[in-house]
Amino acid sequence: MKPRRTHATSPRRPTAKGATASGPATTSLVRKWLNRIVLVIGTALVMGGMYTGGAALWSQQVETLSVMGEVHHIDIKAIEARLAPRLSAGFLATDLSDLRQELESLPWVYKVNTRKRWPARIEVHLVEQRPLARWGELGYLNHEGQFFAATHHPLYDALPMLQGPEGSEASLMRRYQTLASMLEPEQLEIRALSLDELGQVSVQLDNDLTLQLGSAELLERTTRFRQLWRQELMTQAVTRVDLRYEHGAAVTFGDSRLAMQLPRVGGEG
Repeated sequence: MKPRRTHATSPRRPTAKGATASGPATTSLVRKWLNRIVLVIGTALVMGGMYTGGAALWSQQVETLSVMGEVHHIDIKAIEARLAPRLSAGFLATDLSDLRQELESLPWVYKVNTRKRWPARIEVHLVEQRPLARWGELGYLNHEGQFFAATHHPLYDALPMLQGPEGSEASLMRRYQTLASMLEPEQLEIRALSLDELGQVSVQLDNDLTLQLGSAELLERTTRFRQLWRQELMTQAVTRVDLRYEHGAAVTFGDSRLAMQLPRVGGEG
């Protein structure tokens, strides 16, 4: 009996192809995690730097406050002292609009421009009020007819005096400018212009002559006065001209009152 031959079988080993497939996958996964770790660390470093730098910038104090402007009634040193407490928050934290509001509330300040100059300088440019008329005993009107309270200064005593109800400042300034331009060819200047509660306008000229213009047709009545002035009144000692008539005027010569018509008599207006 012949012995049987047996064939031993060895365990199968991973093929070279299987080893090649798993190696790159593991390497890719490791690289991906390493990239993520590097990204997280880098982000943390950047955020930390930004926080540190931001904190340093936010705590940066104002080193220089420069207040400029061609002013005559504003004390620059007083302005600097007034603003100093508002700069304590730091360069970045200082609110420029708050500074403007603070200064524009002052009597002689018309407009304020503010600017930050890196790294620690704040510039303030002041524009002073330009009074064109006195407003009663309370203050002045500027070139826009806006009222601002201020103590009267002898420098402006020659300015015309305007007076009227509260809220009439701008409209009365416009009337003044219109009437002044109409009277300029006659070499007459307005010393005072007033508006009463009934809307009646009265004008005092630099030759002490008073014009009563009423509440309507101011331009027409002023034109009528100019005609009377040229034809009859220029050489007379006139103290008052009441133009509240349709075509004529009541003229006062000293203590005498005379009605004058141009060109015909009309009813009282």
